[in-house]
Amino acid sequence: MEKEQKIEEHIIGVVILEKEGKFLAQIKDAVEGDPGLRIIDARVDLPSAAALIKHIEKVPDVILVGFDLLKEAAAIDADALLKLREKMPETRLVVMGERYSDEEMFRMINEGIRGFFLRGTPTGLITKCIRLVLTGEMWIDGAFVAKVFEGVSRCHMEEIGVKN
Repeated sequence: MEKEQKIEEHIIGVVILEKEGKFLAQIKDAVEGDPGLRIIDARVDLPSAAALIKHIEKVPDVILVGFDLLKEAAAIDADALLKLREKMPETRLVVMGERYSDEEMFRMINEGIRGFFLRGTPTGLITKCIRLVLTGEMWIDGAFVAKVFEGVSRCHMEEIGVKN
């Protein structure tokens, strides 16, 4: 997509995709409550990733996508999800949901997802996540970060021969 289609530089363009209407409304309220963010599109369904490519008229800075919806779209049309990333390489993806397994999070990080937050995350943290992910940082739930550090620490201790 052309640079002209990018939202004004000082306003962050956000697309929200979430299959649960109540959660979608909560996220919309968070984004709409921040004058530096603008919703480009928000929907409760996504028949396929290909449909997303067709419907989005402006290149978003950030796409917030529900974990369940992401899994369904990938199952239906995984190639289109890859094309979406190719077509919008500067767009950051953030996944939101109830919970994620460690394996799912590692896989999504390897696939380019740059942020994760859980339902019930306070509004201020949602907008902070959007801003930080856009600057190139990652936003990950603290409990998951703790698990990663515990695993790395455990592996390191085993490598150097220290027993608990």
